[in-house]
This record gives sequence, structure tokens and C-alpha cells, in this order.
Amino acid sequence: MKKKYLQYSLTSTLLAAFVFVLVLLFWGCNKQNNLEPLYNPSFSNVLAPIITSVSPADSAFAGVDEITITGSNFPDSASAMAVYFNNVIATIISLDANKVVVKAPNLVKDTISIKISKFSADKISNSLSYKLISATIVFKEFKFNDTPYSLTYDKFGNAYISYTVDSAGTGVKKIAPDGTMTDFAPKGAETSWSCMKFGQSGDLYAARGVKGIFKIAPNTIAATWVSSANGVGTITDFDFDQNGIMWAAGNNVSLYRVTQAKNVKAFAFNANIRSVRVFNNYLYVGCSKDGAEGVWRFAIINSDSLGIAEEYYNYAATYPTGTIRGITFSADGDLYIGTDGVEMIVKVRPDKSSQVLFSGVLNPSNKCKFNSFFWRGSDVYLYLMRHAVNLNDTATPAEAIIKINTLNNLGGAPYYGLN
Repeated sequence: MKKKYLQYSLTSTLLAAFVFVLVLLFWGCNKQNNLEPLYNPSFSNVLAPIITSVSPADSAFAGVDEITITGSNFPDSASAMAVYFNNVIATIISLDANKVVVKAPNLVKDTISIKISKFSADKISNSLSYKLISATIVFKEFKFNDTPYSLTYDKFGNAYISYTVDSAGTGVKKIAPDGTMTDFAPKGAETSWSCMKFGQSGDLYAARGVKGIFKIAPNTIAATWVSSANGVGTITDFDFDQNGIMWAAGNNVSLYRVTQAKNVKAFAFNANIRSVRVFNNYLYVGCSKDGAEGVWRFAIINSDSLGIAEEYYNYAATYPTGTIRGITFSADGDLYIGTDGVEMIVKVRPDKSSQVLFSGVLNPSNKCKFNSFFWRGSDVYLYLMRHAVNLNDTATPAEAIIKINTLNNLGGAPYYGLN
């Protein structure tokens, strides 16, 4: 009896196990049939962008030029894509189905890979090799604690600077086109010169914010040319017109005409004038007047007569910080304003629209400041005297003269002192 019971129990157990397995198999198959698919049936394989060409071809100026990338499969919105120059994302200026225009990033390299990422596509575009070059060149770099002031040029392409070493004046230096620097004239009573320019006679004239204008001869301490006894006030800057007449100004109630015979005539204009430039028969002055920064001009009728003062450009209305430290012109009439603000140079077109020159390029780390500049006639390069904000900051670029490629092939306006 016991044996039969054991056989029955074993048979029941096996039968139960078999049924359990069948249930599991059935349940598993049924669940498998009810699983959601592992793919998205609405997924669309979005085509990756394709780059076919880049303009300008081969290279552009870093941080300056606009670059046009032509191709296909571009998105409808700039927010749906990114344009990479190596790992740097460029700023998109405009976009359509077959073209995207970007600002060249400030990345100076001989070999750069340009790619486009469309966020809805699972692949990135093909790449094109490109080159970004610098719009600025260091012409002359100076040693730590050696500070140059008041950049000017002669008609042979030599630069001249007022130069100090460890805060002690050493006089005027001459810098040849190859960068070789030599002594031109020893230091006199001046700490440094605020302005130096050559006249048509070939003489070097200078001012330093006192009531006088000086002449500097080679290997000779500067001598007073005209002074308050001749009728001039404080002189910070001056320029020459096509007739060899000097126009000089500073922080006064007048500006001054000075002939080669040292005859001085004053013209009423109450302002703190820091820069003077003659262009197209007008006398332009960069100044603080009535508490605001701007550029004013006077028609030069003749050596004894100026037209009424007119405000040419209200700098303070657009740029609320920084004071005007220098002005000059391109041959086609663009006004360049040098300031002690973060962005060192502002370009003003004849229609009075303006922009910061090469924003983010001339002073990318905000560690430099404007001292002076000079544009040598038809030369495409504007020469900038760059000072350091803090010499004790090891990340601050050295004091230097910088060549700026203005991209203007007409160059600067004539400087009549070099005729």
C-alpha cells in the first residue's frame, strides 16, 4: 500500500511540474507578444549637413572676417545647429537652406577643421580644412618696465617714440623698419612727450601738456620753439595742414594756429582737447566738451580763419565709457578714435554709424590700453602703441607697437607733415 502511494505521489508531482512549465511557456509567449517594440516607429533618419565650399577660400582673419559656408541639409534655425572651428563654436550671423554666415572665431591656427552639427541628425557633417590668420602683428615689443609714448613716423618709414626705462626718462628713440632701435635724442626736462610729429621742414616737433611747443634735433635735448610768450596755451597735440601751418590744442579756452614764423593766433573753443587731425580741409579735435566726449570740427577757410565749430561725432552717446585719446582718418573718410576704454579703437563711417574695430581681438583679455597711433598714408597697416593695464600681472601682454591690418587698401589719409 505504501509503495502504491509513493508511485501516485511521484506521478502527481511530475504532472504538476509539467503543467507549471506549460503555463510558464504560454504566459511567456503571451507577454512577449505584448512587449512594446524596441524602435521608435516615428523616427526619421535626418540627413547630416554637407559642406561644399567656404568663402573666403582657404583662409580668413581670426575674430574679424565673416565666413560664408555653402552646402546642403542645413536646418531652418540657427538654434538647431552649431558651426565648429576645431572645438570652438562660431557665432552665426545668418542662415538659409544652403548657406550659413559666421563670424570667424579668434582662433589663430594654420590648420583648422570646420564642421557643422545639426542637432536633429545623428551624424555630423563632413569637414573642410581652413586657416585663420591674425589681423595684428607685433612690430616692436619692449622690455618689462620700459614704456613707450607718443608714436610717430618720418617719411622714410622710421618710427619715433618717447621712451622711459623703469619710470626714468631716456629720451626719444628711433626704430627702423626692421625693428632696430637706436637713440635719437636725449631726455630733457620732459618726463615723456604727449605728441611728436614731423613738419614739412623735416624737423621733429613735440608737446607735453605745458604752455609750449618744442623742436627735437638729433642727439640734442629738446628746445622750446614757441611758448606762452608767443601766445599759446597748454598744448597736448597738434597737426599740420597742406600749407605747413600747425594747428595745436590742449585743455584751454582756445585752440591755436602757429606759422613757421612762430606767429600764433587763438580761436575760441573751450574744451579739453587731447587729439588733433587735419583732413579734407577741416580741423578735427577729439575732446571733452561740456562734460561729454566727442569729435568736433572746423572748416579751415585760410590760415587766419576757421569756420564755426560743429559737433562731428558724439562719442558719449554711443560709448558711455572711455575718453578720446587719439583720432585719425582713412583715405576714404572713416574716422578712427583711440580711447582708454576696454575696446581701444572705434571706427566711425561718414554716415556716423560706428563699430568697435576688431572687437575682442585688439584687447581680448582687457589687459591693455591705448596710448597713441599713427597711420602712414597709403599703408594698409595702422600702427598702435599698446600699453599694459598692470605690468605686475604676468598674464598682461608686453608694451608694444602693433601693426593692425585695417583691411582698407586705400590706407590712411595724407599726413601733411611728411610731404
